[in-house]
Amino acid sequence: MNRSPAAPDPYAILREWLSGAYVRPDGQEVRGRAWDEDTRYRYGLLLGGFQAPPAWRQDWFGYIGDLVWHFEARDVREWAGGLTNLDGSPLAASSRGRAVSAVRSFYTHCAEDLGASRWHLPPRRALAGPTPPVNSERMTRFQTDALRTAADRYRGPHPERARLAVYTTLAGLRPGQSIALVVEHIQRDNAAGPTWRLPAKNNSSSAVTGFQPVPRPVVWALDEYMPVRTHKAPHSTAETGPLLVSRTGRGLDRVTFPRIIRDVAAGHPDLEEVAPSLLPDVIAHSPSPFAEEQAPGGR
Repeated sequence: MNRSPAAPDPYAILREWLSGAYVRPDGQEVRGRAWDEDTRYRYGLLLGGFQAPPAWRQDWFGYIGDLVWHFEARDVREWAGGLTNLDGSPLAASSRGRAVSAVRSFYTHCAEDLGASRWHLPPRRALAGPTPPVNSERMTRFQTDALRTAADRYRGPHPERARLAVYTTLAGLRPGQSIALVVEHIQRDNAAGPTWRLPAKNNSSSAVTGFQPVPRPVVWALDEYMPVRTHKAPHSTAETGPLLVSRTGRGLDRVTFPRIIRDVAAGHPDLEEVAPSLLPDVIAHSPSPFAEEQAPGGR
């Protein structure tokens, strides 16, 4: 992006804002809000392309270029309307709304906390269009059974990890919960059977539920995955760190996780049509094929 030397650097402002600390024009250092990891990643990706996968070319700063401080509301509307998933499918209305919120929040910060010119942006709904109720879609029980079969038969990269990722989603875990699962919160030595503490559904990595039984099929998937889990210090070890990890030992991110789910689904003939746009959230809110299968020792 080409900028005048006198213009503030939006990337630098974004980094400071997301770090939770920034300097006001009068030189005062300010401790800002404590961002959760999910929001920090999403805002960084949408606004500045931070930690973007190779195919990503849709961040706001890259789109608006020299007009980053001189844009119109229609520019935000056109940008949000053209956003797509990595597979080229149009972004869902709710995701467009979150993208617009990121832009509005950034410029609100610039206006209120950095003394920059004010931008009179319309409400999110006017820029992104109406957002439908979250999780209105559902898969049928026939489709979730097919997805389970696809996971059992999957022979692509890291099949044990892919199977466990699908199984945790079929068990009702939201994608953020599956990604945030840590090995330390899985107990295998209980007389009543394995239990786990699940991350709460509020995007906070520090908030977890109480111990609850692990569905029996997930236990089987765990038993196959743990011996081949690619843990690597300092990000993870055999007994600590994220459960679902990449080849570098880091936890999976929110781009890789749905891609794994879609790759698995594409292997089943009854899911080929829905696989390219399948969302883990939709699966998690669909009838689970594990509903009638008790955890070991469970009531």
